[in-house]
Amino acid sequence: MERLFPQNGKSRREWAEQFTADFPVTLLLKGARTVIARKGESLVFNSTGNPGMGTGGMGDVLTGVCAALMGGGHTPREAAMLGAWLCGRAAEIAIFNCNDSQESLAASAIIENFGAASESLRRGDY
Repeated sequence: MERLFPQNGKSRREWAEQFTADFPVTLLLKGARTVIARKGESLVFNSTGNPGMGTGGMGDVLTGVCAALMGGGHTPREAAMLGAWLCGRAAEIAIFNCNDSQESLAASAIIENFGAASESLRRGDY
């Protein structure tokens, strides 16, 4: 994102708002507090997940989840919100239940724990 649209000292909130003001897209800006932005919509911050999600392949898993959610009829914004939450929750479950650590978390752990994350959402564990 920095290469495409430099932050230039803006907060992540300002950065996301500026980007979506200039481009008609839904933006999912990954980070410690993932930001989901779309012009004319309120900003959404996702707080699920952990630092272990900064490893290779995590963005690929998130992209696949969001694409599947859109294929199932969700809007891009809904898919971004659900996808970020579910992937983050799957990472939390991987650390809690599966002997993974933040340092050893692999993208495959998100996939392996996606069902448990979905069940967590159904139960209202948020």
